[in-house]
Amino acid sequence: MIDTDAFYRESCELGYVKLEAVARNVKWTTETEWGNLEITINLSKPEKDPRDIAAAAEAKATGKADYVDPATGAFRHCPLCVTDADVERGYARRLRLGGEPGEPWGLWYSPYAYYEEHCIAMSWEHRPMHIDRAAFMCLFDVVDQLPQYFFGSNADLPIVGGSILGHDHFQGGKHVFPMQVAPVCEPFNLKGFPEVSAGIVKWPMSVIRLCSRTRVQLVDAACKVLDSWRSYDDEEAGIVSESDGARHNTITPILRRREGGYQLDLALRCNITSEDHPLGVFHPHEHLHHIKKENIGLIEVMGLAILPPRVQQVMEERGLSRDDVGCLFGQVLECAGVFKWDDVGRAAQRRFIQVLAS
Repeated sequence: MIDTDAFYRESCELGYVKLEAVARNVKWTTETEWGNLEITINLSKPEKDPRDIAAAAEAKATGKADYVDPATGAFRHCPLCVTDADVERGYARRLRLGGEPGEPWGLWYSPYAYYEEHCIAMSWEHRPMHIDRAAFMCLFDVVDQLPQYFFGSNADLPIVGGSILGHDHFQGGKHVFPMQVAPVCEPFNLKGFPEVSAGIVKWPMSVIRLCSRTRVQLVDAACKVLDSWRSYDDEEAGIVSESDGARHNTITPILRRREGGYQLDLALRCNITSEDHPLGVFHPHEHLHHIKKENIGLIEVMGLAILPPRVQQVMEERGLSRDDVGCLFGQVLECAGVFKWDDVGRAAQRRFIQVLAS
């Protein structure tokens, strides 16, 4: 078991966690219909363009790109590749995930932390992100070993994924995000899983919450939601599961221990594009790009905005208040939701729920 208090303190003392850089970020909360959204203007680390992320993932997957650690000069396939040297320096700790005996993973704290004790668990093997049963099993393993932390995974597709798709990893930490305390507004029965409670979360994105004290049933239930969603099409709602051999539907999962059991939130994602929305139909739309055009990853799905530095200038030029920006971020999340919160969107979400209930 990792002593995270000691590990985090050591990571700060070694300068691996860039406390001075992180302190430059601007932070506030805005009360909205979705709860108190958390806003950060990121002044410590540059955000990436979605098209650059997709191109980088392709390059790394084909072995056309390498990475040199700017701090040590060490060769890595990507910034998330962990080595024995990282452990020896005190930057990383070892984990074993994926059942018994499991496979080697590493844990370190994010140098540019976006929230309390922001940590990253990454597979020792350099391999692409994937959301499947194996990923769910590893997610439960890491939460069982570090029950004081939530852990989640970015989606495994461009546009709806995080900034690094080429290396399998989770993000976690002590923070409790707005989405995690958002209420379930519409419970439903998930057929075949009597020990799992299921419901639609009152959240701008489309989130299904599964809760249970039984890990095995919860993993199986998550697989049912994922498998159903991956093949789901709804022309009226603009949801297309596959085109030209490329799949579009996936999930952003977030897990935490709660009341002696588990709470697993599954955000439904679709990366389909169109002529009107070439960066993504379920992505921040063009009228919001002055605030956010970058990918909506795991952290932002949960209600913590990581906005680029340009937003400070935009606020000055347009006379936007902090609350204005917070409300615009709420609209960003609404864009990313596959089922909207109007009558048409509610009906569309219930059609998908019927698939899960059958």
